Amino acid sequence: MRKKPLLFLLLNLFSICLYGQNEPYQINNIDSIPIDTALVKLGDAINQMKGEDDAKIKEDLWLTLKRAKATKKPLIIAKTYKELANWHFLSISSENNDSIYYYDNQALQLFLQTDEKELISDAYKTVGFDLNLMQRYAGAEAQFFKGLEVAKAINYQKVINSIHASLAGLYSSTKDYDSALKYSLMVVDAYEKEENTHPLIRAMLTLSGTYVKMEQPKKALETVNKALALVPKLPEEYRNTETFNVRAWRAQAYRALKQYDKALIDYKYSWKGMQEEYGEENANGWKGGIGCVYYLQGKHSEAIPYLKDYIDHLKGKKVYNSSELKDHYLYLAESYKILKQPDLAFKYLSEGKDISINTLQQENDALKSELRVKYDTEQKEETISSQSELITQQKKNQLLSYIVGGLMVLLLSGLFFTYRKNKKKNLQLEELNENLKATNIQLDKRHKENELLLKEIHHRVKNNLEIVSGLLELQSSQIDDPSVQAAMLSSQNRVHSMGIIHQKLYQSEHLTSIEMRDYFVNLGENIMNSFSTDGKVKIECDMPELVLDVDTAISVGLIANELLTNAFKYAFEGKDKGKIEITMKSNGPNDDNLELNITDDGIGKNADSPAKGTGFGTMLIDLLTKQLNGTISYKNENGTKVLLTFVKAKNLA
Repeated sequence: MRKKPLLFLLLNLFSICLYGQNEPYQINNIDSIPIDTALVKLGDAINQMKGEDDAKIKEDLWLTLKRAKATKKPLIIAKTYKELANWHFLSISSENNDSIYYYDNQALQLFLQTDEKELISDAYKTVGFDLNLMQRYAGAEAQFFKGLEVAKAINYQKVINSIHASLAGLYSSTKDYDSALKYSLMVVDAYEKEENTHPLIRAMLTLSGTYVKMEQPKKALETVNKALALVPKLPEEYRNTETFNVRAWRAQAYRALKQYDKALIDYKYSWKGMQEEYGEENANGWKGGIGCVYYLQGKHSEAIPYLKDYIDHLKGKKVYNSSELKDHYLYLAESYKILKQPDLAFKYLSEGKDISINTLQQENDALKSELRVKYDTEQKEETISSQSELITQQKKNQLLSYIVGGLMVLLLSGLFFTYRKNKKKNLQLEELNENLKATNIQLDKRHKENELLLKEIHHRVKNNLEIVSGLLELQSSQIDDPSVQAAMLSSQNRVHSMGIIHQKLYQSEHLTSIEMRDYFVNLGENIMNSFSTDGKVKIECDMPELVLDVDTAISVGLIANELLTNAFKYAFEGKDKGKIEITMKSNGPNDDNLELNITDDGIGKNADSPAKGTGFGTMLIDLLTKQLNGTISYKNENGTKVLLTFVKAKNLA
C-alpha cells in the first residue's frame, strides 16, 4: 500500500467531501468521441472517483489507450498513460505504487519524443513524486532536478513551485531538514509574490510540519496561524473545509508544544465541523489526533474509541501513512494494557508490529540502496588521485615548455599557446578536485546518517521485542496451568535471546556482527534469573572473543537458549548445586568450522526415560541446525554434553 504524507491525506478527504454529491459516472460514445475530449472527461471522472465507479472508468481508459495507440502519436498516447497513472493513484481499489510509476514513466518517455516542454517538466516531476513514495529517494531527486531544469528554461513557474514543494517533502523524508526548510521557504515566498492564496495556505502547512519535525514548534504555530488568517480570502465554498484542515494542523503544533488542551480544542473543532458538513464516515479520519492527545494526557479510556475509529477508518479506505498508523496502534495497545485488558493489548500490538516491521523493512531497503553511495565515494577518491598525478605531470610539461621556449625563440608563440592551454586544464582539474572533495564530505555525512538510522532500527526492534516479552509475562501471570506457564516462560526467553542481539547491535560500532562471548554471558544471566536458582547453578563461558554475522548469531543464540533452558529445567533435579559450561571455537583444516559446546554436570538423561515437555524446543533446535547446515550430537557422560558443529560464514574475517 502506498505511503502518503499527512497533507495528502487531509486534502484527499477534502476532495472526497467536495465531490460526495456528484452524479453517477457516465460518458456516452466513449469509443467514438475525439480522444482529447474523452481524456478531459475521463480526467474529471478520475478526480471525482468515490469507489463504485472505479472499474468502469478503468475499462473506458483501456479502450481509450487502444484508440490512442492506433494514432501512433506520442503526445496522445502519453496523455492516456498519464490518466491511467492518475487512476491508480486516486483509486482506493488500486493503491499500487509500481503501476503508478510504470504508467507515469511510460508517459514521460513518450512526452520526451515531443516538443511539449511544459508537459515534459511536469512528467519529470510526477515520476519523481512516484519514486519518492516508493522511498527510492536518489532516483526521485534526480527526476526532480531534471524537471526543474526544463521548467526553468521556459520559465514555467507553476511546475518550478511544485517541484520545490516536492523536494521539501523528499528531504523531510530523508531527515535532511535544513534542505527541506530551504525549499519550503522558497515555495511560500513564490506563492506570496503571486498572491495565490490556496496554494500558499497548503505550502504554509507543509512548512509548519517541517518546523515540527525540526523540533521548532513555536515557529510551526506562528506559520499555521498565518495560514489560518488567509482562509477568509478564499472563495466561500472552500472556507469551512479549509478552516477545519488548518486548525487540525495547528493542533499538531500545539501537541508538539505539549499544550494538550489547546490541541484538543482544535482537533475537536475540525472533527465536529467535518462531521456536520460531510457525515460521520468522512469525519472518522480526523479522530486520530484527538485519540493521541487523550493518550498523552493519560486519559486512556477516552483515547481508546477515537484511536480505534481512526485505525478502522484508514484501514477501510486503504489510505494511510504507515509510520503514523503504527504510532496509533502502539498508543491503543498501551491504553488497553494500562486498563488491564491484555488480550486486546496483544491484538493491537501484533497488528501494529506487522505495520512497524513493514515500515522498518522499507527503511532498511532504502538504506541498502543508499549504501551504494559508499562505493561511489571510493571511485571518486581514485579519480581525485589520478587527476592529481595528471596535474603534476602537466606542471612538468609546463616547466619544460618554459625551458624550450627560452632556447628556441622561433617556437615561442607555439609554446606560449601550449602553456596557456595547460594552465586552463590545470585550473579546471583543480576545480573538479575541489568539487569532488566537497561531494565526498556530503557522502560521508550521509553514510553516518545511514549508520545512525540503522542503529535506530535495531533499537526499535529491540523495544518491540521487549513489549512482546512483557505482554507474554503479563499473560503468564493470569494462567494457573504450570505447563502453559512453562511454555510462556520459554517463549519469553526466546524473544529475549533475539532482543539481546538487537541491543548489542545498536550499542556497538559494528552494525552487522555480534561478539558471542559477551552475548552468551548476557543470555545465561537472563535465563538463570528467570529460573530463580539463587546461585546454586553457575554458568561459565570460557572462550575467546568470537564474532558472528547477525543471521548466524540469531540461530546460534536460539539454539543456546533452548539448551540452557532444558539444562535448568531437567539437569539438576535432586541436586543442591551444578555447573554449566559454554565454549565456542574454530575448528577444521582452515578454521572454517565452528563448534559450540554446552556441558552440564547434572543427572544426565536416561535413554529409556520418556521425553519431557512439549518437544517444541527439540524441533526448533533441529530446524535451526539445518538452517546453519550443521550437525548436533548429545552425550550422557557425568551429565549431558551437546556439540553443535557448523560452517563459518564466509563474509566475516
